[in-house]
Amino acid sequence: MTMLSEIQFTEARNQFSAIYDTVFNTFNPTIIKRKQTEEIALLRVDLLKMVLSKFTFNPELLLEEDGSFTLALDQLELYTNSNSLDNATLDLIQDLKTYAQDYSARPQLFLQAPNRKSHFPYVLRVLLCENDEEIRGLLEFSDAS
Repeated sequence: MTMLSEIQFTEARNQFSAIYDTVFNTFNPTIIKRKQTEEIALLRVDLLKMVLSKFTFNPELLLEEDGSFTLALDQLELYTNSNSLDNATLDLIQDLKTYAQDYSARPQLFLQAPNRKSHFPYVLRVLLCENDEEIRGLLEFSDAS
């Protein structure tokens, strides 16, 4: 038993518009249950973004001996290198999008992998972005050079 509002799947299907309005207008999530073990949550996207805001992207910025820039995003095991910080950042944004799309296309695989399961909230943050500038806004650089 949860303290959140719960509704059975059949009832939710029949009253979806009313449930949607309630979740949106009251800011309260609702759990929809089907069978004994299947549950999903309806939650406003702005609240989901707030919940996920603790999952930050902190790429380490390294200035290489050859003058190139490396961005190391250890949280997702993504690394880029380019002749300028701007290009390295653009490459990292592209890699984040590609990884998030791949993760989203094969969630059972990634959620079963011990070294990838914890990436889910980060991937969801990227998937919730509407464009590259929003993804860029997620990056909080740290300088280790």
